[in-house]
Amino acid sequence: MLLEREEELTVLNEAVAEARAGTGVLVVVEGGTGTGTTALLNRLAERATANGALVLRSGGIPAERSVPFGVLRRLVLPLVAERDLPAPLLTAVPPIAADPGHSGPDGEAGAAVRADTLHWLHILFAGLSAERTVVLAVDDLGWVDDDSLEALAHLAARLDGLHMLLAVVRKDGLGTRDPLVGEISAAATHRIRARGLSRRGTAALAARHFGDGCPDEFLRTCHDVTGGRPKDLRVLCDRARLRRLGAPHWHTQRLRGLGESLHRERLLSLLRREPVLDAFLKATAVLADHATDDLVARLASLTRQQCAYAREVLTHAWPPAVGQGKAAHTRAACAVVLQAMGDEESSRRHRQASAALEACGAGPEEVAVPLLHVDRIGDPWEIHQLRAAAAAARRRGAPETAVRYLGRALVDVPAASHVRAELLYELGVTELDLKSPAAGRHFVQAARLMPQLRRRAEVVSSTPMDIVRSDPEVAALVRETAAGLGTPREGDRQGGYLAMRLEARARYAGLEDPGLLTSATRRLLDLGEQRYGASAAERELRTVLVFSAAVGGQADHRTVARMARQVLEEEPAHSALTGLALELLPAVLYCTDSPHFAASWLDAARLYASQQGDRTTLSLVEAVHGLALLARGDVGAARECGVRALALTEGGTPRDRVHVTLLLGSVALEVGDAERAGRLLEPAEPPADLRMFALFGALNGMLAENRGNLPVALAHYLDCGRVLERAGWVNPAFAHWQMRVALIHQRAGRTAEALAVARSHHERALAWGAPTSLSRARRLLGLVTEGPPGIELLRQAVDLVETEGSRLELAHALTELGRRLQRESVPDGDRLFRRGRRLAAELVNAPADTGTGTAARSARALSAGLTPAETRVAERAVRGLSNREIAEELETSLRAVERHLTSSYRKFCITGREQLAHAMGINETR
Repeated sequence: MLLEREEELTVLNEAVAEARAGTGVLVVVEGGTGTGTTALLNRLAERATANGALVLRSGGIPAERSVPFGVLRRLVLPLVAERDLPAPLLTAVPPIAADPGHSGPDGEAGAAVRADTLHWLHILFAGLSAERTVVLAVDDLGWVDDDSLEALAHLAARLDGLHMLLAVVRKDGLGTRDPLVGEISAAATHRIRARGLSRRGTAALAARHFGDGCPDEFLRTCHDVTGGRPKDLRVLCDRARLRRLGAPHWHTQRLRGLGESLHRERLLSLLRREPVLDAFLKATAVLADHATDDLVARLASLTRQQCAYAREVLTHAWPPAVGQGKAAHTRAACAVVLQAMGDEESSRRHRQASAALEACGAGPEEVAVPLLHVDRIGDPWEIHQLRAAAAAARRRGAPETAVRYLGRALVDVPAASHVRAELLYELGVTELDLKSPAAGRHFVQAARLMPQLRRRAEVVSSTPMDIVRSDPEVAALVRETAAGLGTPREGDRQGGYLAMRLEARARYAGLEDPGLLTSATRRLLDLGEQRYGASAAERELRTVLVFSAAVGGQADHRTVARMARQVLEEEPAHSALTGLALELLPAVLYCTDSPHFAASWLDAARLYASQQGDRTTLSLVEAVHGLALLARGDVGAARECGVRALALTEGGTPRDRVHVTLLLGSVALEVGDAERAGRLLEPAEPPADLRMFALFGALNGMLAENRGNLPVALAHYLDCGRVLERAGWVNPAFAHWQMRVALIHQRAGRTAEALAVARSHHERALAWGAPTSLSRARRLLGLVTEGPPGIELLRQAVDLVETEGSRLELAHALTELGRRLQRESVPDGDRLFRRGRRLAAELVNAPADTGTGTAARSARALSAGLTPAETRVAERAVRGLSNREIAEELETSLRAVERHLTSSYRKFCITGREQLAHAMGINETR
């Protein structure tokens, strides 16, 4: 019994009755594969036979679609064989009774034969239907050959008045664009559609196999995996019973898998019968997203018509799931095809796809994608394509994809091959974009496989500095390669370039080696004055040497500042974003009290970083700018820079936050911000380098001091000092620990120890000579020295930074001097104390430079290298104030005002006040 087909059967009964009445009927049964169209056609034949009709049946077969009159032969030949036809018809049988391989004549003769055949058929069935009702049942119009289709269309147009019923099945998708199929369908007197069963119908069919009591989920799965198609449902239920998936356990998940397996099995069976579809799908599968009509036809050796036929067959014989689009349906079929292909065939077809893509001008990545599925890569052409694809992926900002291409190329390359060395090098370079720790290992492997020393030097010298510093194996390789390369011959420019790059990396990796720090100044002298147009390698080496000379304190601050300025003048701001200059030189300018040297350079770097849109680089530029502000004493503005930089590193790695942490930690130390110090120490990550170690030690000591735990604080400071001393980092600008140790000794009553530490710190500051460091050392010595000598030391500390250096240090020195004078009841003490506290509050709370100048004036003063103090004095001089009036307004000494003005004239290259207004861009009448 057919389920849920009552309406359709009623229509068929009416059609049989009308045919018996002599009206001529054409019934078209439509529906998808497996929906029961053939079952309805069979039921029609049974009803007609039961009513005494002559039923003739035939159907289209894919393998016989090219056989002329193939379907019509199966309809008519039984009648011819029975010899029951009238004599005139029997003697006039057309060529359809000939051998199936006979195609008949072509041209005008062939057309005449076809016309005779159609006329004979009409006479034949008209004669037969005069005696009794004739029913012609033809299944699958889509597979019917063209000649038979023409004959059926001829009959369909001449059924009127005959006791005849023509019933045809038209499957969805197949042959729908054939005009003859459309012509037959348009002539239909009755049209019915076979649809999938509803959930209730599915339940009824399942009950026939499993009995009543099937769980709802089991029934729902049966319906979902088959779409309610009766044929598929019966096969699924039969196999499920054989596998005992029903009662009592009702294995729903296994049932779903069985349904998917049956779906794939049907497609594979179809591919064995349809070689055109098989070739089409395999070509489409290996071409994947690049499967255009032309490429598929070319790779599968098919015509466009054959490709269209293959799509039609796929839609008809392997229908898509409910709601599945054409593209998704094709992808699902391709997945089944790929899974069924053997490794050898898959590799062969993917290689062919790659070659076809290259021949049609596809891009490197498009050509390389099929090669990722080849079982073994060995051909040089294939390796070249994968390398080209990796380079293209990097250019478009997809390093993960580039790593995939290179990794595939590496799998089958011999271990000792120079090609493997180059691939490893390219892989390491690509992994740098991903900040992968494996990059260093691959650089080492690549270099050790390089057969030529010069090429090995090129590879090692291109290793990024952070990897050299963080990976001991890479650092050892750098030293080994540099030793092997030796001193290049005079005139060997490339050798000299490589030697400098290798030396820069070796020294950068040895920044904690006191021997290398001690030799930095001597090496700088050997290099001589930096010439115009110095190479990138020389600038790189000089940057490391200048930083080493600074932290090692082996030269005076003016010499180091001059060398740093020379490097900056030659270093393009855009290239510095990925080089050492932005990392190392700002710290040098910080400790030499010359941040103004980098003002315009930092502005250009910030502009370029903003254009690039790289948040990590922007964060670094912002942090470096904050360090420059901190060197001037503008701690409030520096803190704001740090906060902005920290926001830019959100979601980044701990290494991205190193410079931000250094800045904010230094700010916290300068102003005693325990809350911020605690936040910086919260992640408890191991220090990235010696600077971070020193910072964390100082912050931990400060927090212990705030808690009143002086022994713990002293332990932190001394531990920090031991590590720095052992590494050779003796510059007083980085020796915050010495100040804190001396002050803790003083608080604990250990005056001798305090004086010893303060004098040691002062000796180093005196040798270094930077105003801020020397003022800080004098202030410390004055704090631990009682009586008039201590007051004199504090006065000297104030004088040192009155005209240059950090304004915050000036505020500290003024405050301490004022406090000491108050204790000694000196009248000037209150004024100095108030001035120091007011200046400190101004610097800590103000987000930017205070003063009366406009933005334009600030820009001119900044570009000329004026310090904030010089800028304030110059602005008041332009307004017409005398030196004494300026000193009173700024609460500074007359001598300091005179020194500030002299310095401003020198920096602007002018001779006096009359030119100052123009130099600063100020309207004198204002």
